[in-house]
Amino acid sequence: MVLVLAWTPGCGEEDENKPEPGASAGSGGSGQAGNGGSGQAGSGGLSGGLQPFTTPADPGNGGILVTVSGEDLAINGYPFISGTSKSEGDPPAFVDGWEVKFNHFLVTIGSVTLHDNPDKNPDDPKDMGALVAEATGPFAVDLSIGGPIVGKSGSPDEKTVAIAAFTGPASGGKFQTDQRYAISYTTVAATAQARNVNLDAEGLVLYQQAIAKGWVMALQGKATYKGKPPKAGSVFEKMPREVTFTLGFANPASYLNCQNTDLTPVGDEEFPRGVQVSAGDKTIAQITWHSDHIFWNKLNVEGTPLHFDPIAAAASTYGSKDAPPGVTTMEDLDALDFLAFKTRDGEPLPWRSEVEDFTPPEGTLAFDGNGVTFPKNSFGHFLRYSATSGGHFNANGECEVVLNFTP
Repeated sequence: MVLVLAWTPGCGEEDENKPEPGASAGSGGSGQAGNGGSGQAGSGGLSGGLQPFTTPADPGNGGILVTVSGEDLAINGYPFISGTSKSEGDPPAFVDGWEVKFNHFLVTIGSVTLHDNPDKNPDDPKDMGALVAEATGPFAVDLSIGGPIVGKSGSPDEKTVAIAAFTGPASGGKFQTDQRYAISYTTVAATAQARNVNLDAEGLVLYQQAIAKGWVMALQGKATYKGKPPKAGSVFEKMPREVTFTLGFANPASYLNCQNTDLTPVGDEEFPRGVQVSAGDKTIAQITWHSDHIFWNKLNVEGTPLHFDPIAAAASTYGSKDAPPGVTTMEDLDALDFLAFKTRDGEPLPWRSEVEDFTPPEGTLAFDGNGVTFPKNSFGHFLRYSATSGGHFNANGECEVVLNFTP
């Protein structure tokens, strides 16, 4: 089943980029861009059972270098300082008092394509012009490691890694400097055929698990409770103060005809679609992943509060004496009903807030599917869908998103 997303992250309102029955990308011929020939694997020559990867050469003036970024949040995580952190801060805080850090944030990029007319059909941006060039992977990338290229934010903490370079159209010649080219990319299930862009030895172990489970995205990390001491006898007191988690999502998708925040807005679009090269330099085209989307409490709306309590309440040591460190898996979360969260012991899980700019509702914690339905209201399915919405271009540029899975 194929669905199309059309939400608008960054606006703080209902997203345009939400799912609807979808169609394939625009027509065109065939072609490939340079993504490296034979050579050393991406992580110091380490392939770990995957295919070797060669860092793409600088495409030169008038060329396009494709990079991938999880921004500084994938690398540094989400700190929490009691009494200071805010849900709408920079970075945003988990409203229930948790600090969250990633050891690994793996994504498999399938391909990157350029088409010759991003404005062919203003009523349907998925309808683009002819295919101009294509960089084919798959590429296995760890967003928590990144690479040597500073990202679109300009912060040295945003460390991006290059996966491909376009020097010109596949048919030959140079890109036109007075033309925008529609840019799209796909995510696919982890595979042994993927090129190891920057995974280290530990990341490769997680990637093998992703291959076995058909995951497109795989996250490992640790959350530490930093809020106020919970009330004695409450379910919050029974939670471990430290939770190690592994999250994996079988959520392949196509991100089509992306908006470009590097270009000046014109017309009805928030930003123009496509990339435009410069005769005097290379152009950086950055696939950007927003990790905060995974932890939203409402689908298809940007900036909703982030929560970790449902994951912590499902941890292996919930309810144990003195709540020692626990572990949460996807199997634990698949079994939860996101419309009425319960702890691992079956108690209702209340809302709570450890920040001043979020007032928790009364009653049992419940997330909002916002019109999207899932089997048995599974929290695992909710997370898989929400994680898919994190794909962007050049920081906050929106893409037409086709879900190549059933929510």
